[in-house]
Amino acid sequence: MRRTRPGAAPRHRSVFLHMPKCGGTSLSEAMYATVPLNQRIGVIDAVSTRRTASMLSFGEDSAALCHEDLEHGQLTFDLREKMLLQHMAWDTMLIHGHVLWSTRAERHFGNAYKYVTILRDPVARTVSNFRMMKRNGLLEDDFDAYLEGPVARRHARVYLRYLAGANDIAENEVSDALALAHARLSQMALVGFLDRMDRFLEAYRALFGVRLSPARLNTAPDRPPEHTPAQIERIHALCAPDIAIFEAARTRS
Repeated sequence: MRRTRPGAAPRHRSVFLHMPKCGGTSLSEAMYATVPLNQRIGVIDAVSTRRTASMLSFGEDSAALCHEDLEHGQLTFDLREKMLLQHMAWDTMLIHGHVLWSTRAERHFGNAYKYVTILRDPVARTVSNFRMMKRNGLLEDDFDAYLEGPVARRHARVYLRYLAGANDIAENEVSDALALAHARLSQMALVGFLDRMDRFLEAYRALFGVRLSPARLNTAPDRPPEHTPAQIERIHALCAPDIAIFEAARTRS
């Protein structure tokens, strides 16, 4: 973790709400480097929180049992919210992690923190998430079965889940959750896009007064998913709420 000497602090405390598979890992490292040594960074790490939630709830050290895309994922998000609130109560300068929007944080800390996020085309993001979980042995290599299951719905509706603040949203609750997500999107201080990274870096410097220097960024356009027309149509249908959020964010940028 690169750190700077005291003096060149960002203008504001912030939360980098890291949407999965949206290019935020390298970007977060660049954010860490802007925080002076005499200020705190709160890293709400993905794997360690999954393992900790599993130990606390099931007495088992497992990175899969409470994975946020699987059945017991809400337990991990509950733990992460506690960590988020603890860091806010500690006046931590930069907080970063895969955290859901917290109404508790909003109520207790108001505008003390500026929220920042990066978005990516939802269809490409969903396919990327499937491939990663397949590589990690958490999913079978049956894309049709995947599309009919709960993991695909979670992958397809990342923005909806994170901004509405719930890991699972029933179909009859999507409309209300979407309205909530749009409202919270408008509360974000800065929303960037993976394919418009230069604009994001300029906007970040203007807002926080520090320059980000990411070590590596994949800013190439997303390639179309290599699936059948029927599968692509199904992905688009699952992603409909996130596509609406993504397009609304593009309109505002």
